[in-house]
Amino acid sequence: MLNFLIVEDNFLIAIDLEAQLLEMGHGVIGIATTAPAAIAMAGGAKPDMAIIDLQLAEGTRGQDAAIALWQDFGIPSIIVSGSLHQISDAEETAIHPLAMLSKPLLPDELRRVIDIADLATSPKPD
Repeated sequence: MLNFLIVEDNFLIAIDLEAQLLEMGHGVIGIATTAPAAIAMAGGAKPDMAIIDLQLAEGTRGQDAAIALWQDFGIPSIIVSGSLHQISDAEETAIHPLAMLSKPLLPDELRRVIDIADLATSPKPD
């Protein structure tokens, strides 16, 4: 089981993502609607991964949250956005995303990405 931080300012999308994650057997430590809120939540709760939209509330950017989560806490991100064209090559390099998925998500697309990421980040037996 992985614990996720959802960074999404659209309430319905955030609740849907949370329901999908819970259905997969994962946990959700919280939902943040701004980049500063996401960084603060991650610093306290230390999620395993974050699912991040690029356009957030109060004019904040998901790119900024994803970069901070990766660089400050080592928390990888899955970018889920209808605005993937807004991310620069330099930002993508700094974020080092596990995946970049376009909204709306296809059925089981998030599950496949999480399963692959979970296998890739799981400790290997000695």
